[in-house]
Amino acid sequence: MTKSSNPTKGFTVSGKTKEAVSAFMANVLERKFTDAERTLEEVKTKSFSDAEYREGYINALEGILLSVRSGDERDFFNRVDFNKSSMKKYAEDFKNFNSSPIRTNWDLGYFSAWTDLLNYRINTGNHSKP
Repeated sequence: MTKSSNPTKGFTVSGKTKEAVSAFMANVLERKFTDAERTLEEVKTKSFSDAEYREGYINALEGILLSVRSGDERDFFNRVDFNKSSMKKYAEDFKNFNSSPIRTNWDLGYFSAWTDLLNYRINTGNHSKP
């Protein structure tokens, strides 16, 4: 894996929240589930733009953890191709969805978390399945 000097480039969260989310993603992708759960609890204590956005973002992180842990091939995380061009396309699709006028703040938080995961993987060169 080629490490970027800035694995959080393009994240939708900032400050201490960004640091906690980055640690969560590193732990999930390295299959360190106890550490991932611990950092997820830390993310839950951080501030977000609003409560509904926070709930969507946290829900996505919980789903990502569950998907990686289970390995269920029906889950988006376990069936997509994580090559760089595919991840960029998914990130763009999620970004476009977030700019749609027909969405809630929960949706915005949910897809922002997925966009952050894809950006993390692109920035760190982590293109393989955990």
